[in-house]
Amino acid sequence: MKVATDEAPAVLGVVTVPGMPRAVQAVRRFAMELLTERPFRDDLVLCLSELVTNAVVHTASGRGGHVTVAITEGGEGVQVDVSDDGGTGVPEICHEAEGVSGRGLRLVEGLAGSWGVRVSREGTTVWFTMDR
Repeated sequence: MKVATDEAPAVLGVVTVPGMPRAVQAVRRFAMELLTERPFRDDLVLCLSELVTNAVVHTASGRGGHVTVAITEGGEGVQVDVSDDGGTGVPEICHEAEGVSGRGLRLVEGLAGSWGVRVSREGTTVWFTMDR
């Protein structure tokens, strides 16, 4: 049984990077240094890399904007939020074997405990959790 609490998750780290391809390496390094002793660190960094790449390639962040990554820890484990400047649609998984895009989200779905999308006027946040 899981017991819910009203406690806000602890912020482990937040970083904002330019929406450029080199941002992927920067956030990967940020997460590796932040989560040194976590058994799921490699899977988390792989999922994070996929989401930041998607933000740079498919949203306004990649056209002169920014991407913000927030890593928090709470009762459910570690959560990663990747926020971009928004795009023309909502991120979704490509279920076609021949699809040229959408496979990164399939990878996130397979490795993460859970994941989802929040859309607002400011942009889109794709989040995922890694259970303890």
